[in-house]
Amino acid sequence: MASEHPFVFDCQGDRLLGVLHKPDQPARIGLLILVGGPQYRVGACRQYVHLARRAASRGIAAMRFDYRGVGDSEGRYPGFQAVGPDIDAAIREFTARVPEMEGVVPWGLCEGASAILLSAVDNARVRGAVLANPWVNTRETQAQTYLKHYYGDRLWRAETWKRLFKGEIHLGRSVRSVFDLTRKAFVKGSGNGSELPYPARMAAGFARFSGDVLLIMSERDLVAREFDEVVSSRPEWEAFRTSSRVRRIDVRDSDHTFSRTIWRDVVADATSDFILDLARKGC
Repeated sequence: MASEHPFVFDCQGDRLLGVLHKPDQPARIGLLILVGGPQYRVGACRQYVHLARRAASRGIAAMRFDYRGVGDSEGRYPGFQAVGPDIDAAIREFTARVPEMEGVVPWGLCEGASAILLSAVDNARVRGAVLANPWVNTRETQAQTYLKHYYGDRLWRAETWKRLFKGEIHLGRSVRSVFDLTRKAFVKGSGNGSELPYPARMAAGFARFSGDVLLIMSERDLVAREFDEVVSSRPEWEAFRTSSRVRRIDVRDSDHTFSRTIWRDVVADATSDFILDLARKGC
């Protein structure tokens, strides 16, 4: 059995709303769910509720919460690159409410996964991390991904050519789109002074982190394909792509938010298995 109850906690003077899912005998490591994109603590298709309840049913305490300025929390949303204080405040509150826990595993989808590598990995209570379709989008990499995985894939489909000959595809617009993407794909951004682009800072975050990582990727998702392209081609990601600490699962046919029950179940079970394995190893 697991209890569920909401509560309010402080982050730099703002009140944040959290929900705790606590089993009768919590495991040594808990699950902290971080939102990604324009979402709040429930998640797309109630995914975060499902994830937390599945974890609690297997003896893992779970917490989901709203960042400042999101959902029912006070304040102004600082952006996913600056939610470190929110995450630290949530970890403090989570561990205080579940004293049986010795550490936590943050779970993030899209920008939530990016926030984990940008800041959460620096918290001493973090024992591992679950990254789902991490967001590494820049103008350059987005264009490269669309050219390869959107237009490139469709070029070899018979259906595409049939639609073209039937006049269902506007050839002029498609050519202009490809030309524009090609230009963006090979023109480097100017950056912001001496600050590294956030995808490079994510790679540096992994390099600082000593815990295990579970990478969960959707098969039918351009965000996931963009992450694969960046990791496979950028030297700063070499430690990530060659590390024995990174475990990966690919969810067959799934979309970005794992919107079907069968996909959510795969993600939830893989997450719980990962956390319980860390707890057994004494991480």
